[in-house]
Amino acid sequence: MASKTNETSRTIWKWLVGSYLILQLIGSSLASQALSFTLEPQDAVVPEGHSVLLQCAGIASMGRGGKGKASAPTPVTIRWRGPDGQDLVIVGDTFRTQLKNGSLYISSVEESRGLTGAYQCLLSAEGVGSVLSRPALVAIARQPDLNQDFLETYLLPGQTAYFRCMVGEANWQEGVKHSVQWFKDDLPLTVDKLRMVVLPNGALEIDEVGPSDRGSYQCNVTSGSISRLSSKTNLNIKKPNELGAENAVAPSFLVGPSPKTVREGETVTLDCVANGVPKPQIKWLRNGMDLDLNDLDSRFSIIGTGSLQISSAEDIDSGNYQCRASNTVDSLDAQATVQVQEPPKFIKAPKDTTAHEKDEPELKCDIWGKPKPIIRWLKNGDVITPNDYMQLVDGHNLKILGLLNSDAGMFQCVGTNAAGSVHAAARLRVVPQGDSPEQDPSVPHPGAKPLDSGLQARLPSQPRDLVAQIVKSRFVTLSWVEPLQNAGDVVYYTVYYKMNNSEREQKMVTKSHDDQQVNIQSLLPGRTYQFRVEANTNFGSGASSAPLEVSTQPEVNIAGPPRNFEGHARSHKEIYVKWAEPSVTNGEILKYRVYYSENDSGADLYHDSTALDAVLTELRPNTDYVISVVPFNRNGMGDSSAEIRVKTFSSTPSEPPNNVTLEVTSSSSITVHWEPPAEEDRNGQITGYKIRYRKFKDAPQVKSTPANIRYFELSSLDRNAEYQVKIAAMTVNGSGPFTEWYRVNTLENDLDETQVPGKPIWKSIQPGANNIALHWGPPQHPEIKIRNYVLGWGRGIPDENTIELKETERYHILKNLESNMDYVVSLRARNVKGDGPPIYDNIKTRDEEPVDAPTPLEVPVGLRAITMSSSSIVVYWIDTMLNKNQHVTDNRHYTVSYGITGSNRYRYHNTSDLNCMINDLRPNTQYEFAVKVVKGRRESSWSMSVLNSTYQNVPVTPPREVTVRLDEMNPPTVIIQWIPPKHTVGQITGYNIYYTTDTTKRDRDWSVEAFAGEETMMMLPNLKPYTTYYFKVQARTTKGNNNAPFSALVSYTTSAAVIMQEADTIAKGIDNEKLLYIIIAVTAVVLLLVLLGVLMLCRRKPQSSPEHTKKSYQKNNVGVPKPPDLWIHHDQMELKNIDKGLHTVTPVCSDGASSSGALTLPRSVVHSEYEVETPVPGHVTNSLDKRSYVPGYMTTSMNGTMERPQYPRTQYSHQNRSHMTMEAGLSQQSLTQPQSNSMAQTPEHPYGGYDANFCNGASGAAGNGCVSTIESSKRGHPLKSFSVPGPPPTGGATPVNKHTPAVTIRPQNQSPYKKPSFSAATPNRLQGGGSVVHSTDEIQRLAPSTSTEELNQEMANLEGLMKDLSAITANEFEC
Repeated sequence: MASKTNETSRTIWKWLVGSYLILQLIGSSLASQALSFTLEPQDAVVPEGHSVLLQCAGIASMGRGGKGKASAPTPVTIRWRGPDGQDLVIVGDTFRTQLKNGSLYISSVEESRGLTGAYQCLLSAEGVGSVLSRPALVAIARQPDLNQDFLETYLLPGQTAYFRCMVGEANWQEGVKHSVQWFKDDLPLTVDKLRMVVLPNGALEIDEVGPSDRGSYQCNVTSGSISRLSSKTNLNIKKPNELGAENAVAPSFLVGPSPKTVREGETVTLDCVANGVPKPQIKWLRNGMDLDLNDLDSRFSIIGTGSLQISSAEDIDSGNYQCRASNTVDSLDAQATVQVQEPPKFIKAPKDTTAHEKDEPELKCDIWGKPKPIIRWLKNGDVITPNDYMQLVDGHNLKILGLLNSDAGMFQCVGTNAAGSVHAAARLRVVPQGDSPEQDPSVPHPGAKPLDSGLQARLPSQPRDLVAQIVKSRFVTLSWVEPLQNAGDVVYYTVYYKMNNSEREQKMVTKSHDDQQVNIQSLLPGRTYQFRVEANTNFGSGASSAPLEVSTQPEVNIAGPPRNFEGHARSHKEIYVKWAEPSVTNGEILKYRVYYSENDSGADLYHDSTALDAVLTELRPNTDYVISVVPFNRNGMGDSSAEIRVKTFSSTPSEPPNNVTLEVTSSSSITVHWEPPAEEDRNGQITGYKIRYRKFKDAPQVKSTPANIRYFELSSLDRNAEYQVKIAAMTVNGSGPFTEWYRVNTLENDLDETQVPGKPIWKSIQPGANNIALHWGPPQHPEIKIRNYVLGWGRGIPDENTIELKETERYHILKNLESNMDYVVSLRARNVKGDGPPIYDNIKTRDEEPVDAPTPLEVPVGLRAITMSSSSIVVYWIDTMLNKNQHVTDNRHYTVSYGITGSNRYRYHNTSDLNCMINDLRPNTQYEFAVKVVKGRRESSWSMSVLNSTYQNVPVTPPREVTVRLDEMNPPTVIIQWIPPKHTVGQITGYNIYYTTDTTKRDRDWSVEAFAGEETMMMLPNLKPYTTYYFKVQARTTKGNNNAPFSALVSYTTSAAVIMQEADTIAKGIDNEKLLYIIIAVTAVVLLLVLLGVLMLCRRKPQSSPEHTKKSYQKNNVGVPKPPDLWIHHDQMELKNIDKGLHTVTPVCSDGASSSGALTLPRSVVHSEYEVETPVPGHVTNSLDKRSYVPGYMTTSMNGTMERPQYPRTQYSHQNRSHMTMEAGLSQQSLTQPQSNSMAQTPEHPYGGYDANFCNGASGAAGNGCVSTIESSKRGHPLKSFSVPGPPPTGGATPVNKHTPAVTIRPQNQSPYKKPSFSAATPNRLQGGGSVVHSTDEIQRLAPSTSTEELNQEMANLEGLMKDLSAITANEFEC
């Protein structure tokens, strides 16, 4: 019933499609009224010597007259083309004559005179063009071949006899009728319609032969007036008692079906006659499934004993047909393929078109048929060969580039296949740019009317700076700048280009005014082209830019594609391919490489051959292979041929069926269950299963099943007997291996049907959103007979719907249910007694599958493909749905599609990153890439595709493990080292070192250092300091270095240009003496301002006794002398402390310097206001400045009162005071713990992270006071105090009093190019009292500074001033 429904639906569908195609065909016939046929010639098959008349007529019209009236018909002329494709010369031809009405008359058709073949009528009209008619085949009727083999046939009574008559049915001519008459013993045979039948091919079949049928048979075939006899076949009838006559014999075919190719609507007959003992049964299958021959509406019927006839063949009838002959001994299949061909039909016919010069019209034509029609285009009756300007789009549309006036005419689209041909014509009119097209007014054409002066003034000027950014052999990338005038009115740009010395100018239109760069493709290598650009507005086009001449790069002289590439399968493991030499070889062809892969997604394999053919071996059976061939000459791989598809033959299955189980269903029956072999083990389409079974120690019997069932019941077995069963899968090639024998015992007694069965048992229930999967087992009492099961279900109540299932079924799926709904399911077993008790269950279907958020996935953008080598390309893109970091955190992934440009084969690569490398590509081949994003069941559209080509094969791999390091002896120089390539052909002649500071530059814009030899190290001098460089290395060999691969990219940031420099001046010419004068003057001014402020505050307070003043001086300094002066006798104190330092080793300073009062003026603090051009890195320091000298006063508490240390000192720092703050009360932890926010030196932070107080992690112990390490490649004079140089350097850091408070001076908003100030964390020098011992060598180096000695007198004067100020503060004011 289901089969009948499917047949009906197919018929309706075919009728609808047919109606649509008929309407399209009718529409297409009206598409062009310019020139058309009213009568076309038809095929003619006549006896030799007979005459033939080929008729032809047509009409033409130039177009429409004024005011829409039809113009008068245009005269037409008719010419004829003969079988050679050339125009016939009628004058002087004694056999062919053209009549006045244009028809061609052939007086006598004789093959020897070349009069047979295809004739075509050429219809022409002046000013319109020409069209060509369908080909009319003129042929001489031929007689069919007859059976000429004399045969002796021996049959048993009751078997079937088959006698051949005509042979070579595939070569029979259409339209030639034959009559067949059979003779027995030279007398006409009286046909017994109950036992005898004459098949459509003339063969005679006699069923149930007996002694009366013994005799000699032959046929007489009459064609026209000619009759012929076949050879005789003698039929002999054996006697039943002859030896072996009654033994069981497996089936054998007298004749089997042969492949048939028919047209739609024709009748097909597949012969099948078999004999055996016992007589076999004939069954027909299509694609492994039983044919329903009992349907009243079926177009399938049986003729004779087993031949199949298909009436009114349709496309759905195509397939593999198997004739299966079975008896108890064995079963045998004979198969044949039926192909139903459909003649070409127009889906879309070309239409009359009017276009302007330089346009790119596309004439559309789409034809459907089976097999796929070959589409050709004709212009004025001549075949168009696709070229650079007339191209086939999608294999069927014709696109004309750079339209010229000479392109006007009649164009025909012709589709041809083995079932017939069809054609349609369209007229193309070409009008100048100023004219308006009459038949297509909807197409806008700027310039049809002259512009007024206002609009003329708004037209843009010419685009500027037209340049070729990229010039390759096949494409050019152009860019330009918008016009100077009226650029805001530009809507789009038009790029015109043409080859030099060519009139045909093509154009490309940008999508918007923002597109100021185009990629012109499909250019020819080694040619010179002219390009120009115009800006277009909504009311006209602006001025054209000046022509730009660009010559495309020449290509290597590689070989063209091989010609006439074809192939066929030789067996289930071999394919034979052959081809012809390329038309363009460019030298000797060294070899051919045949690429082949399984289907469209298999890995590329190849086979090399030096001949013009090859045999591909070790293939998979019944597998489609995509094959192409590529030639190689001395310049490498050439152009590939077109791809072909070849399928290997099928073979027998390599494995038996799976999961075989036996179930005893009664005392005389066993049910066998199984699953088909795995897909890769089938080796073809499964056509059925062969079951062998036997009673223990008896001869086996055979049953065959169709391919679409999974169980079979073996019946009529003995009671209480042991049976053995095994099963094998079958294809058209035969049976595969059998399983092992499975054993089972039949029941002793028949199953009981005097009572109803018990309850079935639920095995599992799996609800879905719209279905419920049920699995059950039989009732617990197997002795009770079960005829079938009744399954019921309903929404909330049981048995709204019921279905009967076979007793052998154990699994069923209820479909088309509502989601999130409660269902009651029941199941009961049934026999002749009635229904057993049901089993119920309540099941709720799940909610519908959750629908993803309505936010659509956006298409990836910015796809780029970068060629890495001859076999790999890196592609990367941007996902606009991710953040700026472009880091994927959810479950999305990306699918990259790639394939050879122009091929329909695509492969896919999945990745969760936003880039991937595609490997195993062909060298010197252009690939097309696209990408889409997938998240769950959602996915985006494919991105815009990008194209890139792999490099040619080069005889070297890239250098490895490239490293870059600094030359310590010469800072501006770096040393580059690498390891030679792993593989190379030929000797390495040298290396190219590419380096740049901008990786966006093209390779040719990088700086290159080349040298010869095999050295793997190079010194690169004169680099800029504090600059990040990028390096890569390329090897050169004797084979050349063109497109040789680069090593991996390595980056390196240079350091300072100078490591150490002792200069007499500081910061651009300011010498030490001037600098010290500035320091003294600034300090004095600051102190005066501070004292004036104190005086203003103290004048408002009552006077205090001198004792109170003295106590305030002594606060927190008990037991220490308290001189009232504001300055220190540094000459005495410094000498005194240095002397003391020779006798004590108590550590005070964290850097190991002396704890004396010597004040250190590091150079780094001096240069901050006088920055030089080149900053100094943090890791380059002077050897004498790798420590900080901090006096004890810097750690004395400074609270809100005017308490002073006993010996206050002033630290002279030339830091910019506007950027400095005094932070009191810092915790001890902030002084002792390492700074967590300090940064290492990186390309982003080339000078590291600095704080005002940080320790050397290697030497500073926990709890120590830490100070800043100051770098000094550009520091000032090494002053340590005003009178005595600072102490010499010592080794490690020295512990500091942990309880000493400190004042930290740190810059605000400090630039990374400036050095930090001090963070002092050392105790009071008088309280600590310790110093560091210095060696004699260090003391010898501490010579007084010349500039300091000269200032001694000035310092003495300043000291007197400070004493006077101190006396005034102590005696006359109380604070």
